Amino acid sequence: MRTESPLAPDVTAADACGAALSWRRRGDVVAVVLLIALPVVIYGVPALLGHAVLPGDDLTQSLPLRELTGREIRAGHLPLFDPYIWSGAPLLAGWNPAAAYPLTWLFVMLPGIAAWTLNMIATWAAAGLGMFCFLRALRLASLASFLGAFSFAFAGAMSAQVTHFGLVAGLSWVPLALLSILRLSQDRPWSSRLGWIAVLATAMGLVILAGEPRAIDDACVILLIYAVWQVARLGRRAAPAAVSIVAGLALGAGLGAVQWLPGLATIASSQRGADSMALYSSGSLPVRWVLLTLVPDLLGGSGSLGQPSFFGFYNLTEVTSYVGILPLVAAFALLGRLRWRCRPPDWLVWHIMALAGVALALGGNTPLGNVLYHLPLFGDQRLQSRNILVLDLALAVLLAYWADQPFGQTRTRPVTRETVLGVLPPLAVMAAAVLGLTWGVGWIRWVGLNISPSARTVSHLKPYLLPYAVLGAAAAALVIFGRRLGRRLGSRLMAGFVVVDVIVFTILCVVEVGPGVLSGSPGASAAPQGSVAGLTVTTAATGALRPVGALGYPGRFAIYDPDLLDPSELSSLDPPDNNAVSDPAMPSIQGYSSTVDGLYATVTGSHQATGLGQNTLAPKAVADGTLDQLDTTVLLTPSEYLVTTVGGTGPAGGPAGTGQRDISAGQRATWYLGSIGEVARVEVPDADARQAAAAGLQIGLMTADGSTIWFRARAMTPSILAVTVPRPAPSVAVLAQAPGKSVGAGSPGKPGTSSSGKRGRSVGAGWSAKQGAVGSLGPPSIVAADGSVSVADGQLQDALIPPHWEFAGFDGPFAIFANQQAQPPLRIQALPGRSVTGAWIGPSSGPPAEPTAATVSSPHGARVVRAVAAISGWSATWHPRQGPATALAVQQDGLVQAVDVPPGLGVLTWSYTPPGFPVGLALTLVAAAFVGVFLVLGIRARRRGRFAVAP
Repeated sequence: MRTESPLAPDVTAADACGAALSWRRRGDVVAVVLLIALPVVIYGVPALLGHAVLPGDDLTQSLPLRELTGREIRAGHLPLFDPYIWSGAPLLAGWNPAAAYPLTWLFVMLPGIAAWTLNMIATWAAAGLGMFCFLRALRLASLASFLGAFSFAFAGAMSAQVTHFGLVAGLSWVPLALLSILRLSQDRPWSSRLGWIAVLATAMGLVILAGEPRAIDDACVILLIYAVWQVARLGRRAAPAAVSIVAGLALGAGLGAVQWLPGLATIASSQRGADSMALYSSGSLPVRWVLLTLVPDLLGGSGSLGQPSFFGFYNLTEVTSYVGILPLVAAFALLGRLRWRCRPPDWLVWHIMALAGVALALGGNTPLGNVLYHLPLFGDQRLQSRNILVLDLALAVLLAYWADQPFGQTRTRPVTRETVLGVLPPLAVMAAAVLGLTWGVGWIRWVGLNISPSARTVSHLKPYLLPYAVLGAAAAALVIFGRRLGRRLGSRLMAGFVVVDVIVFTILCVVEVGPGVLSGSPGASAAPQGSVAGLTVTTAATGALRPVGALGYPGRFAIYDPDLLDPSELSSLDPPDNNAVSDPAMPSIQGYSSTVDGLYATVTGSHQATGLGQNTLAPKAVADGTLDQLDTTVLLTPSEYLVTTVGGTGPAGGPAGTGQRDISAGQRATWYLGSIGEVARVEVPDADARQAAAAGLQIGLMTADGSTIWFRARAMTPSILAVTVPRPAPSVAVLAQAPGKSVGAGSPGKPGTSSSGKRGRSVGAGWSAKQGAVGSLGPPSIVAADGSVSVADGQLQDALIPPHWEFAGFDGPFAIFANQQAQPPLRIQALPGRSVTGAWIGPSSGPPAEPTAATVSSPHGARVVRAVAAISGWSATWHPRQGPATALAVQQDGLVQAVDVPPGLGVLTWSYTPPGFPVGLALTLVAAAFVGVFLVLGIRARRRGRFAVAP
């Protein structure tokens, strides 16, 4: 906002001009210092105190992938491949690691947390400074420019989306690109244009290299609309500006080619490669949720100070767009200054931009959805709500325009169109807050469409709506009575209001403040220990957790917990993508990054196009051997996916028939429980219960050390077999033994006795007289000592069956299952029509689970199968003992790779180059050379102009 000169009336004009420049420079310096200092304080101080800002996806995806990138570069490797997720996946081409982003290279030189914190500071400093410089270039006052930059960087989606670092990192460079377009649309010599072309190219290149396609989409929308507006206003003088802007954007695309060329190839072969309206619409902002722009915690907030957390069917991060009340005031008040017969004002483009942002965020929830779906870049992405960033940026710019002259040119008229329009947003904020306070559940349900929060939740939310009602009233008063205030007082009140507004928003919608944030769960007593499968394991769900890599299994691991039953416990396992930086690091068949090979995702069920990628698997893939070929040696899962609690609220059970077991004479059926419980009674459905009991069917309880206590079953009803345990036994599995011939080790002894490794004996043969299956048993009902009842019909009950999967203990609340049929990292198969006799694989090198070289010998040639996902980009080379090296084709064998090697002895090597990378790298290097030359020429032209004599 412009300020009145504090000088006395008798000061000369020259002195007044000098004083004004001094105040302007001082205001600029203060603004720049604040916009740098704020990120340092917000992100640097917590990191120094041991609490780095690492929410959500930043902790589970952005940080570990960037640390892996730094480690690869430090080891002298290009960061192209991630061996730790999805059985091997693209790294750079996977977008999320931002492996080519210059700020990611800090991870090469610095510890992970230090590099991450510097990235955060640099990102928000770039956003704030870039916006401030852009607004100052529009000839807006220092304070007005600061308020716009402050609102953009520290409110709305830029603040709420801190959990998606790539998104905010990409958007942080958009203001610099806007500044470049503004400068290029002004009359200037070509020598000077070259420098701004280089700046525009650099900003656009950094948007792309930040590794977030959504940021690229939004940047393209913002820059395209603004560039068209600026060029159109030049009329006949538009050609130089148009050519310059196109050149800058083209060079920027070239700079980012090393990311987007291989990245697009990866997306094309991923689970998101097939565009669909369902994919596009998923995550579109519900129309009524636009009201969250007025009161952002209308459906719950961050949980601060006892506030109910967001209870919508989405999450608060994805739907937050609140940049403050005054930006909304500015957007409406400025419309009161429109004069239709005059040339459109400069700020009108930002109203167009704001409308575009709302339309794009609503996505498939508007009649325009089918049209927007066909827009380039948008149709193959989900989470359209993130486009709300376009609205937030536009509102921040409009705030600066209005704050430059907030109450028009005159104070004589008490009420103007600007006043009437400007007071509408504060009144709407107050109305929304008051309706939430009075109408309660009905209002919340109307806003939230299909949300039905409890009356208790809504009553707890009401006090947290009061701050927005107060802010709305204060904003209305400022708009109505602002004309009566002096400019200096008005400036201070406006600045104070914006700061308070942002602080309230941050506390209630971004961070959680209050007791209990760092409190842990009550301590648990020490758990007994047991030895299972050669491992010493904790045998109670309250035991200490260890990372999966510390359990000592070779090969890869899987975690089945699609409902994320306990995220804090789950994170201690170092699940993907954190497993890439755990110690020791262990590869996984799963991943958390947003793309995975389409065939791999379909067969394993480990990811879906619309999300649900973490700790998700298809139970069928666990049972049918799919995981075997991927060298999956261990799977961890909570007990809720093996048994369901009667009357409980846990995960749904498996499909109808889950837990049904057909057993033959002398054979066993096993139902794993996934936890240790004091079992007092077991009931097993059986249509021939009386005949089975008479024949001598026995039911056993497996203890944590692998031994089994057997009991003679009795027919409680004609269709229910049951055993009652005299002394409730801690059990991890229920077994049933069919009568018949001896089954060898582990067969039942006398009822009530334990057997472990002893040779069995024959039991009654009356029930075994049938041919084929002698019995069909339903899922057991397990009655615990406390009276609770659970049924062995969970989602994994039919997948985790011995001898394929053997129970191997516990890791905290997670049951461990070892895969006895996992394929080795390398194996030999016979070629069609040839013998594999005498063929062997010798020493290999590279990661144990994904060797990159191996010695192979075969008299007749052989097929070498490598347990690495068969994705595009792999090549193989055969180095015989004698003769030149030969390139071999990498084929697909199920989900993994296979190479046919010729007869003889040699070394087989594998290498990975993502499709599009060589061309992308070449384009990036060429564009970088042009940008460097343009930048040098621009700097020289600026220096020459600085020393030129003014006419």
